[in-house]
Amino acid sequence: MSTPAQTEPVYLFDRRQEERRLIAQSRLFDPLTERLFRAAGIRQGMRVLDLGAGVGDTSMLAARIVGPQGSVLGVDLSAEALQAAHARASVAGLDNVEFLQGDGLALDLGEREFDAVVGRLILMYLSDPAAVVRSATGHLRSGGLICFQEVDATFDACYPSSPLWAQARAWFLEAAARARVELRMGLRLFETFVAAGLPEPELCLEAAVGGGKDAPAFAWADVLQGMVPLMERFGIATAREVDAATLADRLLAEVTSRGGVVVAPLLVGAWSRTPI
Repeated sequence: MSTPAQTEPVYLFDRRQEERRLIAQSRLFDPLTERLFRAAGIRQGMRVLDLGAGVGDTSMLAARIVGPQGSVLGVDLSAEALQAAHARASVAGLDNVEFLQGDGLALDLGEREFDAVVGRLILMYLSDPAAVVRSATGHLRSGGLICFQEVDATFDACYPSSPLWAQARAWFLEAAARARVELRMGLRLFETFVAAGLPEPELCLEAAVGGGKDAPAFAWADVLQGMVPLMERFGIATAREVDAATLADRLLAEVTSRGGVVVAPLLVGAWSRTPI
């Protein structure tokens, strides 16, 4: 029996594996996000609102940049993810970051006002990303900064291609399409900011890339591993077919045997400021 078509975007990943996957992801993404934040103007002493905080990586990154004189509030819908975020921030000794469960479109923050609103890999899961960006500006002071980082994940991640990489890519693209997730959200940031009533944003693009034993094959293996329940739900692939326990090693072996390279998801950053 076929699965009914989705009308709203569906989160791609298994929440039970969220902490492990996001921590691994941050190994590749955090250096790129830090460069984006600094280029956009995140500075010491700023008050930052992080939408879609997950298990806290982006919030903690921002907290380190703004320092003890600044503060970060991370918001997410998942109570389980935020519980992990609280624990991780405590272990890291970051007392300038806090977390709140809530919806980016309906946040009740009282009189709190922020110097910047940030988010990483959140808009791709929303049916109306411009509405969330527009709503976020309501929490900013005059001239406040808004900065998002989203993916373009539609390219060939491995060159030259190989049978396992081609299969993994086909699974990924079909599952994302069925879930109605916007894999080109990074390239839609410009139009999204404008639709939200912001000045045209500045843009940048970065990606982790490598060959040999340093090829970031694990990043794509983690993506597929986290998507197994969704792929089974859609009848795309089974856990046995994916064989997540060996997938990273098998992907890496195909790359190295061909002298190839792996490109992690492209990260597009956009930033703008509210009118003064």
